[in-house]
Amino acid sequence: MSREALERVLSKARDTLRSGDLGSEAAVRLAVIVPVLTALGWDPADPKQWVPEMPVPSGRVDDALKSDTGTPLVFVEAKKHGNLSAKAEEQLFDYAAKQGVPMLVLTDGDTWDLYLAMAAGEPHERRFAHVELTQSSDMAAIADDLARFLQRSAVVSQQANFAAQQRLAEVNDRLKGKRGLASGWSSLLQDGDDRLRELLIERVEDRTGSRPWAEDVDEFLSELADRLDVPTAPPSQNADPVSRDQTPPRPSAGQDSAVAAGRIVGVVIRGNRHEVGNGQAAMALLAGALQQQNSEFLERYRDQAAPGAHKRPPAVRDDALNDYLKDQIRGHSYRRVDGFPEWWIYVDLKTVRQTERLRIMARIACLPWGVDEGVRLIRRVVG
Repeated sequence: MSREALERVLSKARDTLRSGDLGSEAAVRLAVIVPVLTALGWDPADPKQWVPEMPVPSGRVDDALKSDTGTPLVFVEAKKHGNLSAKAEEQLFDYAAKQGVPMLVLTDGDTWDLYLAMAAGEPHERRFAHVELTQSSDMAAIADDLARFLQRSAVVSQQANFAAQQRLAEVNDRLKGKRGLASGWSSLLQDGDDRLRELLIERVEDRTGSRPWAEDVDEFLSELADRLDVPTAPPSQNADPVSRDQTPPRPSAGQDSAVAAGRIVGVVIRGNRHEVGNGQAAMALLAGALQQQNSEFLERYRDQAAPGAHKRPPAVRDDALNDYLKDQIRGHSYRRVDGFPEWWIYVDLKTVRQTERLRIMARIACLPWGVDEGVRLIRRVVG
């Protein structure tokens, strides 16, 4: 089928999804997934290349796409529209375990997440493409991506696999650079970079007519770096990759809403609910629980949560306290970690930043965020 025909199929699928008429997984498969894969060259009537409900040791994968010799090349897991989640992702990888299938697709018809099954890292670190039909007006770009990675001829010839490896490398490289922005900026501020200093001096002189002294500029930049204290994701836990057009991934149903309001009054850790008085107490509680599970957790959190925070590290042991940090403790900027009195954790953050730090703790501990089986916050909504 031509690229133009694929675009027409995608446009029709987008309109169908927007109508809200697809109320089940089966409806999504029939109205969207099967037509799209058919347009990509896969024949649902040929049992040698397309096997629905293929049995695997841990269950049945919705669709297995095969080579001419019957080797599984792609596993497709379908979900009801809006029903994608971290659990669905884990289920797909469980189906693919030890099957040797190179590529995985998780889709609710609208969102299409593509993974390299045998790449390194956690499942979300193996995702190389993410597209959303209803959120895009550029069907040509989506058609290009899906054809590059899922066109039958490209998959069978291994060209799709090579292209996916290249895209994943690009995605991870971009994410690595993005994660370094906050710490890089903080380093420029802390070190008093000559170019940054001169730019600031010239701008102040232009605006005020007075040239600030260099030592005053250095002191200002150093204080600004201390106040920045921006947490960044740990290098080993990539944030979810996004598509080339940077459409953000859809949050799963169990995740906290990005606009959630209200005071943090509890934390659910691996299904166990703990009540707390506020976000600071939640940070101390979760840090202690994760340290109990892994004796290296607090050291990793200290090193990874906010690399640019030199004067106020995210966590510090008693034996590393200096006079400045002791003053911070007396001012209640730090709180003892529950169950580990030799450790202090920095908690003087607004609720949004507290939530970011709690999310980073979960990532470092390799726990899913926003679901009961991982880490989930309980809030008391105001108003």
